[in-house]
Amino acid sequence: MSRRRFLRSLAAAPLLPVALSVPQPPAPVPAAPPPTPAPASPVPSPSPSPPGPVAQTLGEVVRLRYGAQLEEADLAEVRQGIENNLQNAERLRKAVKLGNGDEPVNVFHSRLAPRPAPPAPRRRRR
Repeated sequence: MSRRRFLRSLAAAPLLPVALSVPQPPAPVPAAPPPTPAPASPVPSPSPSPPGPVAQTLGEVVRLRYGAQLEEADLAEVRQGIENNLQNAERLRKAVKLGNGDEPVNVFHSRLAPRPAPPAPRRRRR
């Protein structure tokens, strides 16, 4: 995938939900109300997986550097955030395969040197 094609796909991403939305026909109105189902037991939400060894190690670095300012709950949240970032990076690596010739987009801006101050007028000696 070329850089231009990738950037075009990013530009088109906000339009994707609108393009994929299909108008649904109105649902028919039932003649009689449906029977109420028996209350089901609430489904427990899956607990987040514990951070992996890389996230644990990086969390330990955070604890060593900033442990005095953070509580244990804060450190757990930092470790989980690191784990989420690592998982997102892995998904991105799998989703976008880069070739050897692919490079990041670099925009070059030349910096002009500041103009020198005009010379001070010389005084004539008398």
